[in-house]
Amino acid sequence: MQRRAAAAYFAFFLVISVAAYAYIGVAESQRPAVSLDADAELTNESAFTVDGTEYTATNIHMSSGGGGGHGGGGGSMAADLSWTNESSQYTATLEHNATTTYQNDTYRVHTDSNESTVTLEEELNVSGLLAEDSSVKNTLATQNGTEYVVYRSNNTQVPLSEWLPEPETVSFTTGDTYPYATDSGTQETTISDVSDSGATLEWFAPRENTIELSEGGNITLNEQRFFTHFPDHHTVQIVPIQQYGQYQETLDQQDYFHERKNGIWGISILSGIAAVLMLGMAYMPVRG
Repeated sequence: MQRRAAAAYFAFFLVISVAAYAYIGVAESQRPAVSLDADAELTNESAFTVDGTEYTATNIHMSSGGGGGHGGGGGSMAADLSWTNESSQYTATLEHNATTTYQNDTYRVHTDSNESTVTLEEELNVSGLLAEDSSVKNTLATQNGTEYVVYRSNNTQVPLSEWLPEPETVSFTTGDTYPYATDSGTQETTISDVSDSGATLEWFAPRENTIELSEGGNITLNEQRFFTHFPDHHTVQIVPIQQYGQYQETLDQQDYFHERKNGIWGISILSGIAAVLMLGMAYMPVRG
């Protein structure tokens, strides 16, 4: 009698376990899906335009780590979005009393906030000038902290400051165009501000920009707001921000769906364990 009862319970729990497992497969087709009216659906190297600016998606991939977002998993989708700002503002500073390159020569910078002027004073190449003048020695003499030029004919000494030619100077004021030397060449700039500590240069030129896209992340493109969604591992959607509430509601529904699915998994597993225990009890030896 004991074995019959145990066998009956075994069959009961086994049926529940199998039925719950079968329902999981059926329920998966009822999983709420995110359905959005996207402004753009991009794959790697594809582009779309917002108010005349072209944006290109690259590096669509599954990032490592993280919470995995909705739906589980060990990572989350990400991508890069790049574009060129054709008239981006750049600035640079000419520091007071520092040296700079002007027309391939070295000059010292002097700024005057009262006059709003920038004056460049040529840095004279003393050793080069001495070498060019055969009447003087190539080295200077120093006495009491003062440097002297020494003539070869009679060793006459003349203070270096008196012997050197007048350095060339060039002046600019606020609003003037200034040829600023950069690593990539000379850039035409405008002097926008002058202070006692330096002068600010300003110019406009193209600038490459890149931002990272993430699942559900907000982005602003040309003052228009969007958010991003990855419907699969190869595509990213750019969606108007007005649909974010609908998107979040679907994610909440997916969370509830996964909670119920996990509950059914629990029923299937526990029922399976109970069935095994009942079967084991059916074959336990009977005392007496």
